[in-house]
Amino acid sequence: MKTYTAVYFGTVLVAMALVPVVSRLAKRYRIVDAPGPRKVHQTPIPRIGGIAFVVSTLAVVLPVFLLDNQIGQSFRQQQMQIVVLLAAASFLFAVGLIDDLASVRGRTKLLCLIGASLAVCASGATLRSISVGTWFELQTGWAAWPLTVCWIAMITVCMNLIDGLDGLAAGIAAIVCATVALLAYLTDQAAMVVLMLALLGSVTGFLFFNSHPAKIFMGDSGSMFLGFLIGAGSVVCQAKTSTAVGLALPFLALGVPIFDTMFAVARRRVVERRSAFAPDRKHLHHRLLDLGLTQRTVVLVIYAVTLINAGLGVLMLTSESSWTAGLLAGGLLVLLSLFVFLSGDRPYEILRALSRNWKIMQETRMEQRSFEGAQVKMRDAKSFDAWWETLCDMGGRMHFQSIELWSRRNGQSESVRVWYAPVVPSSKAAQLGLPLHANGVAKWEVKASIGVNGCLELGGRQAMLLARLMDEFPPPEPMTETEVLVRTPTGPIEVPRKRTMEAMHYNDGRNAAGRKGDIYSHAAERHGNSGNAL
Repeated sequence: MKTYTAVYFGTVLVAMALVPVVSRLAKRYRIVDAPGPRKVHQTPIPRIGGIAFVVSTLAVVLPVFLLDNQIGQSFRQQQMQIVVLLAAASFLFAVGLIDDLASVRGRTKLLCLIGASLAVCASGATLRSISVGTWFELQTGWAAWPLTVCWIAMITVCMNLIDGLDGLAAGIAAIVCATVALLAYLTDQAAMVVLMLALLGSVTGFLFFNSHPAKIFMGDSGSMFLGFLIGAGSVVCQAKTSTAVGLALPFLALGVPIFDTMFAVARRRVVERRSAFAPDRKHLHHRLLDLGLTQRTVVLVIYAVTLINAGLGVLMLTSESSWTAGLLAGGLLVLLSLFVFLSGDRPYEILRALSRNWKIMQETRMEQRSFEGAQVKMRDAKSFDAWWETLCDMGGRMHFQSIELWSRRNGQSESVRVWYAPVVPSSKAAQLGLPLHANGVAKWEVKASIGVNGCLELGGRQAMLLARLMDEFPPPEPMTETEVLVRTPTGPIEVPRKRTMEAMHYNDGRNAAGRKGDIYSHAAERHGNSGNAL
């Protein structure tokens, strides 16, 4: 017990001594976090405070290997795992520090995190078995490594994303470290007790400077080091006991950042269709701030929720196995209720967004297939007529309302080909004009009327695909006809060019047939036909 006490208070003192030094260095070299729209601080704050508790943790933990007592012996017995843990965590600290100093892409950091997690798996710490009392046991088999990597990566990412208010991430980490340390103590894992207490002490010392109003931030270097050691440390503890409580306890204690990350990823990817790494101002702490709570109050509320769930996790340790599932369900219900209540998104709004996104996805796939089919046909087109037929076919499949080809010669523009959809829905239409250049001169122009149908995004994508097709496959040969070809239900017909030019007006989305001055109306009078234009 004396060793445990010395480790904790030793790291507290070292961290408190180092933080002011790191803060001065950061200010001197302007390594600060500037205020911004998504940030709540109003002045630049040093952002490499993670250096302090990383150095303090390592400075206290490494000498424990030399102790001539039971704890030192336990360290030496698990030397490989502990060295790998600390080395992998230090590697991620370096990656985070580079991100704080310059910038590292989210995918690059994720790959580094996966690599560090694989190193932990190689040291022998994996989720090989998960049991609940004596009535349930799951052998993970080949899935042990993937599950371990996912668990460690999830905890690390969650800790990184929750670092949005003064003292929030550090305070949650302190509660979780204490919880995991208790788990390790009750399961006779002295080495992990020391590691978690050292981490707890360094975070405690850091909190003296990180609490509101914060004088320093931990930055990505600190959050990645912290999250990785908590995630990997919980895996080592669970690997020794193989009980579900070994995972359920840190899961409940980390419930707020885990649920916050899950809701954020679902919102960005499913509802908003953005990158999961894209920042926003919709995290739990942002929602609480929007309710009018102060920073300090928001942090205390989240601390309280974390303590409640950590307490439920501790009860799982001491209660009978039959109560484990009930306590876990209770903790999850508390978290789910909190996030659903504060999410700001009504269920019907989410369902409407999902329905809209599903429709866009289906339409996008159909349009892509139509475009790729048109590419193949255009590549094989040997004549202008084949080129035009392919263009009209793609227009029909993409629900264009009309397509018209104009020739630019001698400073004048003349309509040479026109196509109308057989049935034009009653909707607004976007007008698109694409000049087609040859040798730097615009010789042709494609004009298209694209139905919007309540979704500008689909119309914009259709316009993009048409523009791309025209870039890749311009008209294969110049036209010399003096008549315009208009496709009708009875086949192509010729219309004098002058009448065609008089007839072409803004397409307001109504059916092409029967409009005053409509091109098909003139053609139908000549041929005795009264059908819709194609």
